[in-house]
Amino acid sequence: MRRLAILLSAIVFLSGLTITGCEKPEVKPEGPKQPEGFIELLQAYNEGKVFQSAVRQGEVSILTFTDGYKLTITAFHIYDCTEKSPAKVEAVGNWWTINGSMLGIEADSSVPDLESVPVYVYYDTKTLYAYLSNRKHLVFPSKVLEDEKEHQKEMERRQNIPVIHIKTKNSAPILNKKDYVDGTITISDPEKLYSDVAEFSAEMGIRGRGNSTWSFPKKPWKVKLKEKASLLGMPADKEWALLANYADRTLVRNIVAMKLSEICGFSWTPRMHSVEVYLNGKYQGVYTLCEHKKVSSDRVDIDVVGEDVTGGDAITGGYYLEIEEQQDETTCWWTSMGVPMMFSDPEEPNSEQLAYVKSLFESFEQALWAKDYSQTSGYPKYIDVDSFVDYYIVQELTKNIDGNLRKSSFITKERGKKMEMYHLWDFDLTLGNCGYFWGNVGNGPENFWIKLDKWYPHLFADPAFVDKVQKRWNELKPEFDKIPEFIDEQTFYLAKAQERNFKVWSIWESVDWVYFPSLGSYDKEVDYLKEFYTKRLEWLDTELNKL
Repeated sequence: MRRLAILLSAIVFLSGLTITGCEKPEVKPEGPKQPEGFIELLQAYNEGKVFQSAVRQGEVSILTFTDGYKLTITAFHIYDCTEKSPAKVEAVGNWWTINGSMLGIEADSSVPDLESVPVYVYYDTKTLYAYLSNRKHLVFPSKVLEDEKEHQKEMERRQNIPVIHIKTKNSAPILNKKDYVDGTITISDPEKLYSDVAEFSAEMGIRGRGNSTWSFPKKPWKVKLKEKASLLGMPADKEWALLANYADRTLVRNIVAMKLSEICGFSWTPRMHSVEVYLNGKYQGVYTLCEHKKVSSDRVDIDVVGEDVTGGDAITGGYYLEIEEQQDETTCWWTSMGVPMMFSDPEEPNSEQLAYVKSLFESFEQALWAKDYSQTSGYPKYIDVDSFVDYYIVQELTKNIDGNLRKSSFITKERGKKMEMYHLWDFDLTLGNCGYFWGNVGNGPENFWIKLDKWYPHLFADPAFVDKVQKRWNELKPEFDKIPEFIDEQTFYLAKAQERNFKVWSIWESVDWVYFPSLGSYDKEVDYLKEFYTKRLEWLDTELNKL
């Protein structure tokens, strides 16, 4: 009698209930027995058949499994929830409810599967599901779910980020940015995340690096290997950088910026990987191992002008120049528009080379000042405009306090070519992580910053430049939209390592002059980064397209 009561209750449900989930159930009374096809459905589940697809044809549902087995269901409804959410189904006390309404179907866990009745069966883009009257919720295996499981395993595997052990000779301290300390470096990548080498060891020298970052408690370093080698799958070289990211509590802003660089397609994007570092056995925290900026075939790939070149076409290049107000290289000067320039390579140009480069910048700035937009005589004659557009877009999108042609920007001038914004660098104080903007700009996601200073106000006075910025922005925007997902991925990799990092360097510690206090937890810092980025993206999308 009890079994008959349950079956009759199911019939009442199937014949009269309206579900506000993915669609209204159809009326298919079957009498006091399990609906036809239900036992076959349970058998398919018990045999481990892998769900492939479902098709609705009127009142008929056709289920297909990866082994070719097909099951046609006509006696009960299977709901298509590929575009709508399924109904909320739950057992409240001893009775089933759907979207809060009592069904009159008893929820009895003592009933075997093959003697139960279907309460609610549906499919979505992933697989097929079934609620049974005995409180079971069946989830059919599917390729989509298996792929998701494999992806999750791979993501969790990547949380075991590489570990670097640096040992200096006699445990000597690293005291300054000039003198290398001899030692060895060992990079352990047991998961082989980035190359086929589980462990790499080499002799090297190490010294301090950076400008303001060298003053922070967590020190950044430059490593110089005795012999060229590939580290974590990056092209072989001797010189590498370990960025401490002390002022960036997400630990990923530099990596995010390089993803933007990759999207734009700059001539070189420095390759970077998150690692954990030990120095002479003492844990130092999470660092970013990256390629040191330099002229080489795999980095800044230019032919540097020879030291004996004094004229002719040869004197037109190549030069690797840095915009940096620290003016800490051997040969430095300021342009007439107040842009601080330095020679990175050659470090000491001869007098003719120095005069040529300074004259080149002077001519470029004069053309800007004169509003000469001619392709043959105006500012486009001197610069690779497309690279200046991409530089602007990334610096403005990240609202880089240093990106207004003041610090850490790099220009190449190759023989017979125009000046090019070759690559990006130094983005730890970006995307809301700096509070000392001057004027009325503020640290929020609104307002222009790069557009207001030095060359860019003059460039934006040219309608053709504005048109290039707008077209390029709209071309790149779909990829920019994916960056929050990239942030989630990168910070997921650091889920374990960041906890160890902030046990050494408290999440509450701040750099006073940055004027951006801690939010108190890693998750909050990451959420803030994504929120700032999303709002900045939306604001710029509106404002750039209004110009």
